[in-house]
Amino acid sequence: MKTTFIVLSALLLMLSTMGSSCINDPFLISVNVDPLTGCYGINSGNGAIDDEIDVDLANLIDGSYVEKVKDARLYDIRVHVTGTYSGGSVTGQAFINDSLLFNFSGTWADFSTPQSLLGRSPHITPQGAGITELVRVLKARPLTVVTLRATGQATPSPYPSGTQFCVEVYAQADAEI
Repeated sequence: MKTTFIVLSALLLMLSTMGSSCINDPFLISVNVDPLTGCYGINSGNGAIDDEIDVDLANLIDGSYVEKVKDARLYDIRVHVTGTYSGGSVTGQAFINDSLLFNFSGTWADFSTPQSLLGRSPHITPQGAGITELVRVLKARPLTVVTLRATGQATPSPYPSGTQFCVEVYAQADAEI
């Protein structure tokens, strides 16, 4: 016990004389980010998918951390369909800020369960330019507004009203506290 006290005292004395300020230095914590989500209606008459949505990235993180975000990283992209339909196929492309993010193709049943890039889904093919743009906007400061867009076709038509194709981007941020 006495030896531990002496060693600890010596260590504290050395730190105080070395100009170390590690106790006062800020440090980074990982902060959850709500998914960057775009859901696009499938035209009930002709099965067309052609819609875009603007998303303010600052609204996806706890307000107390927005100004403290120092870095961010992408960890998955998932796509799925919503609404009731018993068959058919869905094909097309998803974009971020007009950069092609990925191509998608599969049956309605394939997309009724979320398909994941992390899970190496054969139904989505990432595109380098879009992934680069996505990483760029996640790292940009201040956080910006991004545009997600999907175009494609669901066949055969007609499709029930209320069916959608959804894209979810999952990321994590580092905030300095």
